[in-house]
Amino acid sequence: MENSKKIDVKNIHDVDFEIIWEDKPAGLFQQILTKFNLNFTTYQITQDELIIIKGFFRRKLNSCELYLLKDPDLIENIYQRALGISTVRVLVDSKSASERAGKYIYIKNIRNGEKVRKLLRDAIEADVMERKITYFDKV
Repeated sequence: MENSKKIDVKNIHDVDFEIIWEDKPAGLFQQILTKFNLNFTTYQITQDELIIIKGFFRRKLNSCELYLLKDPDLIENIYQRALGISTVRVLVDSKSASERAGKYIYIKNIRNGEKVRKLLRDAIEADVMERKITYFDKV
């Protein structure tokens, strides 16, 4: 019989959920909404997931396991460069069973886009190493 580790969570605060990075979109319109606490989009990177939370009346949380992601790219148009923001685009592995396989996830209009891209790349690599996934497993 397999010796499995049982998790006994009696309190929601006992769950390990370390957020590595969190921010809201910072486009011109989003900055105005944020000042009035009306910007209801939040991006989070944890040790295991990329999470996008949207909505006010109907809140929707989309998450994707980091080990399914690859090749984070930085995109900046002229409007974004003028505001000092950018978009990070990351590909969902086409070999995964996810309905998003082969599609891109966008983290739009964020500050410090290059740092976020590197942080996401390092978090993806750490999650893949922790799960002991090799390149050949992903092919």
